[in-house]
Amino acid sequence: MNPERVSIYVHIPFCARRCEYCDFNTYAWRGNIVRDTLEAICEHIRVADAEGVVVPTIFFGGGTPTFPEPELVIRILDAIRSRFNVSTDAEISIEANPGTVDRSRFAVLRQAGFNRLSLGVQSFDDRLLQALGRIHSSREAICSYEAARAAGFENINIDLMFALPDQTLRQWQHTLRTAIGLQPEHFSCYALTVEPRTPFYTMYRRGQLNLPDEDTDLRMYLYTIRALTRAGYEHYEISNFAKPGYRCRHNIVYWRNEQYLGFGPGAVSYRNGVRWKCLSNPRRYVQAVRDGLSLVEEEEQLACEQSLGETLMLMLRTRDGVDVRTVQERYGVNLLQRYANQLNRLRRLRLLEVTPDRWRITRKGLPIANTICAEFLA
Repeated sequence: MNPERVSIYVHIPFCARRCEYCDFNTYAWRGNIVRDTLEAICEHIRVADAEGVVVPTIFFGGGTPTFPEPELVIRILDAIRSRFNVSTDAEISIEANPGTVDRSRFAVLRQAGFNRLSLGVQSFDDRLLQALGRIHSSREAICSYEAARAAGFENINIDLMFALPDQTLRQWQHTLRTAIGLQPEHFSCYALTVEPRTPFYTMYRRGQLNLPDEDTDLRMYLYTIRALTRAGYEHYEISNFAKPGYRCRHNIVYWRNEQYLGFGPGAVSYRNGVRWKCLSNPRRYVQAVRDGLSLVEEEEQLACEQSLGETLMLMLRTRDGVDVRTVQERYGVNLLQRYANQLNRLRRLRLLEVTPDRWRITRKGLPIANTICAEFLA
C-alpha cells in the first residue's frame, strides 16, 4: 500500500504587535500563554493520527513563528519528526518578520532543520511600513535578509504588498527594484485587501484610508509581472514568483487541494474529504489539550461536487492550470462536458485557454482571475 502524503501546517498565533490590516488569528500577547500554547501544540501533535502518513512539507506560519524563543519552536518540529514519517527531502518553512530575528536566531533555526524562510517585508518604504503598523524599517528588513543568508538559508521568500494607502506606482517600483536586488529565490506579491474587523476597515469606512484606484492597482500588478519575469522569476501562481526549482512546495499542496493537517489555535486541516478548524482562542486551545477535549471549532464534510469546484478554482490560480486528466481520474467526471458552458464562454472572451489536457487563465484574464476561478465553484 502506498503511503498517504499529508503536509503539516503549524500556526503560532503571537506577534510583537498586530498590524493595522491583519485579520489573521493573531495576538500581541506575552508571558506564560506563549509557552503554554507551544507546549499544547506539541501535545496535540503527539496524539495525532500518523499511521501510514508521509510528510512532504511542513510550514510554520502565524502570527510570527520566530517571535517565541527558537527552542520552543524547535520542540514542535522535533515532535512532528517523532510522531510522523517526515520525508528526507521535506521542505520545512518558517515565516519571520524583520525586527524579531537576528543572525544567531536564524542560525539556530537553520541548524534545527528549517530549510526555507519566508520574510514578511511588505515594503521598502519607511512611511508605508509605519502606516501598515510594521515594527521594522526598510533597512532592518535588508539586514534581516542578509542575516538569514549568513546563517545558511539558501531558499528565501520575500512577502510584499502593493496598492497600499497613498502608495504611488513609482513607490511600488522602488520597493520591487530593491527587493529584486537582494535576489531571493521566491516572491509573494499581494494587493492589500481591507478586511472587516481590522483598524484599516474602520478607517476605510470613515473615509480616512486613501487607497489607489483600480487602474493604479492594475498597473502595479502588471508591472510586478513584467519586472519579476524579466529578472528571471517564473510567474507560477497569481501572486507568486520563483526562480527555477524554487516553487513553494507547501503552497502547491493547497493549490492542488491535497491533504494537510493543521496544529495550533485556528489551524485548518483537510483530510479524507473533511475540513476542520482548531479552536481559535489560544487559552481555550491550551485548556482543551490539557483536558483531553475536542479541539475542533468548525467542521464540514465536503460533497464531491464542492470538492471538485474548489480543486478547479485552486488549480486555476496556478500558471500550470488544471491538469484535466488528473482531476477526471480523481473525481470520476468528464470535465469538458460538466463545464461546457463556462469553458465556451470564457474561451470566447479569450480569458481561458482550453485544450483536452489543460485549462489555463490567459494573460488577458489574469487581472480578473478571482472572478474566473469562481465560475467553477459548485
